[in-house]
Amino acid sequence: MRSNLLLAAAALAASGLGWYWFVYEDARLPWQRLTRFEKEFPGCVSGVISGDYSALKLPTGFRHFYLAWGDNFPAAEINKSSPDGAILVLTWEPHIKAEPGRSLLGDIDAGKYDSYMAAMAAALKKYGRPVMLRWGHEPNGDWYAWSGALNGHEPETYIKAWRRMAGIMRTGAGPKVKLVFSVNGEDKPDEEWNRFENYYPGPEYADVVGLDAYNWGDSREWSSWLRPQQLLKDPYRRALAMAPDKPLFLAEVAACSGGGVKSAWLGKLFSRLETRYPAVKGFMWFDYDKECDWRISSDPASAALYGRKTAAGYFKADGGRLSWLFGE
Repeated sequence: MRSNLLLAAAALAASGLGWYWFVYEDARLPWQRLTRFEKEFPGCVSGVISGDYSALKLPTGFRHFYLAWGDNFPAAEINKSSPDGAILVLTWEPHIKAEPGRSLLGDIDAGKYDSYMAAMAAALKKYGRPVMLRWGHEPNGDWYAWSGALNGHEPETYIKAWRRMAGIMRTGAGPKVKLVFSVNGEDKPDEEWNRFENYYPGPEYADVVGLDAYNWGDSREWSSWLRPQQLLKDPYRRALAMAPDKPLFLAEVAACSGGGVKSAWLGKLFSRLETRYPAVKGFMWFDYDKECDWRISSDPASAALYGRKTAAGYFKADGGRLSWLFGE
């Protein structure tokens, strides 16, 4: 009797440890079916968001620019910094630099900026090469003028403006421009009305779903070191449920140095993207010294690891590997 109880206790403990491991590692359970982009087009293009591509010593499959409302297509800047094989990514922010706190969503929906958006669409079409257009990112945060938190807690206001923009881009920008619906991985505030799914404009208005994920380490009183799977588990699952017919991208990802080892974190990110989150077809590391030093370019171990992983194989830094997305 005693031995049977011990065996039962050991089996229960082993089962509990096994379940803990599955949760800790966010392992895929045997009965979980793969979605379309978890099976199709294997590989993940690696890239870097940099303020100075001419000085960047890291390979990148993307070249990225931030645009405020009223900015023109950055043709001159693009010509000065064009990494070979890199896809242009534009994060287009619907706020005016002189009035960053004023929401423009109502005016955009009302058509007051149609001519400006049409001019941008024409410039994108003239550019003639693949572009990922990331408009109004992180609407489920509470820090941008276009967020739901600063627009009456009504995501529909954002959706209406997005659809207005998307209609103009669909008409005037041409098929090489893909629209990226990009959200913060964590809903801030974490309330039901603010879930990022509530901002989704619909499958006909977006081509890609982008997730932003940051490991703040111990750089803030409220933050702690988080593993990649802790940041990606829930938003990845939710994004696939929301838009199973869209590929995913990590539109912004980075880790601070405080609280852990950045190179180890980056290595774990590479591993998890390949083995657990294969619907992610590209990522862009936020290589800025801003709230903290997010950069991998300034960390020799991280830069060396990034260079090795992106030279070939699953994470090659070559935008040409996304030719399937642009119908090429």
